[in-house]
Amino acid sequence: MDTAALQREICKVITGIGGYIKWKKEFGLPARVLYFFSGKQPVINIEALFLGERFAVVIGQNKGRRNTNMFNASGYRIIVCDTIADFKRQFDAFKAQKLQDR
Repeated sequence: MDTAALQREICKVITGIGGYIKWKKEFGLPARVLYFFSGKQPVINIEALFLGERFAVVIGQNKGRRNTNMFNASGYRIIVCDTIADFKRQFDAFKAQKLQDR
């Protein structure tokens, strides 16, 4: 599954249980041209809210691993995943923790 398709599936999982997508990385031609000329692409693929807590999803093992500590240190939850199954496993743990805290 390519990154854009995986991003769509992850968004469906998040919104399917009442989460809110604040922002997602664009993969269309205008965005690719902008990324090419600016020389930078966003590390985060999805920024979302679940039960009032902001979290982010980074797709791909090679992207963002070094940035994970930076986000976690700031209180910003980040999930790094390669597959929908990997995302669901981590997101289920996140949901369980959030529901237990309530």
